[in-house]
Amino acid sequence: MTTLRSKFLLGSTLGMTALGGLTVAAPAAAEVTGNIGVVSQYIFRGYAEDDRTSLQGGLDYAHDSGFYAGTWWSTLNYTETDANGDGGASNNNEVDVYAGYAGSAGDFGYDVGLLYFYYTGDGEGTRDIDGETVATEDGDSNTPELYVSGSYGPFGLSANYAMDDSLWANEGDIYLNASYSADLPNDFGLGVSVGYYSYEEEGEFIVEDESGAVRDTTISLTHPLGPAEMSVNYMIGGEDRDGSDIDDALWYGATWSF
Repeated sequence: MTTLRSKFLLGSTLGMTALGGLTVAAPAAAEVTGNIGVVSQYIFRGYAEDDRTSLQGGLDYAHDSGFYAGTWWSTLNYTETDANGDGGASNNNEVDVYAGYAGSAGDFGYDVGLLYFYYTGDGEGTRDIDGETVATEDGDSNTPELYVSGSYGPFGLSANYAMDDSLWANEGDIYLNASYSADLPNDFGLGVSVGYYSYEEEGEFIVEDESGAVRDTTISLTHPLGPAEMSVNYMIGGEDRDGSDIDDALWYGATWSF
């Protein structure tokens, strides 16, 4: 089974499938683990958070009771200032903090928890929201989510529920993800995931009224190389919440765990 941080080990799409496909088995004993990696671009639920190389890393604590907590970060080469074409330093980073409970019953795995997305930038800008110009800042992207998932053998199914409005989600948005993983010959691993978004029609920053759409379909191939886990990932883009097509993407990743 994969840990919460495996969202990021494969380039932010499989395993945990963008914090939407996690399955975490309780360890035999309490432990602290970490990881650090690099991806050619950071793809999150079909969206290119960063189209340049990103450094990423995480630290996790798991208790033998099944409770766990952790944090994960990624560099971002943009701020809300940049999004408005006003220039400014790209000093924004994503820092996620999460905690939950995971376990298994036979071949069935389950996980439930709370996740908070925090963005460190101080960029400011404006956006046209329903015909009005609204002042925005990087902190308006901060938001909590509830998540729940289950797995059976190589199959996984998960749901993430947005608990507040943000620049990228409305309260009540639900991201569903179905995933499949398999071991291949010569230590290769295969992963496939399909993500679907159910959208709330109106929020503080987003007023598009599309009800939902397939967001992303991703295929990943992994292989160990020395102490690192290498990955090649291809995403077939679906539709954004405004009905526009999402571009396909190809990216690479390498992660070291400790």
